[in-house]
Amino acid sequence: MLHELRTANILRQDEWPGDENTDTAFRALEVAGEAGELAEAVKKYLRAEKAIAGKIGKLEDIADEMGDVIISIDLLANHLGIDLEAAVRCKFNKTSAKYDFETVL
Repeated sequence: MLHELRTANILRQDEWPGDENTDTAFRALEVAGEAGELAEAVKKYLRAEKAIAGKIGKLEDIADEMGDVIISIDLLANHLGIDLEAAVRCKFNKTSAKYDFETVL
């Protein structure tokens, strides 16, 4: 699925006005912004769950923001020439090895 995302991201960015002006800092800030939006969606969801006054959110909002985070991470990885699927596999397996877990990708 990450390979399909990369291909679609590349194609869509070719259509995106101003994409030629993006750089590493822009892509990194984009990831940080999307992560902040995810945190905000979780906060609003927890308000509903804990009966706290304020604007509430739904699980669907969290899922949407998670999608945005992954999309923006792939855009940053592509900008830096990183194979995101390989990076995830490597990091997952390093953590399993570190804690002597059998589960690997």
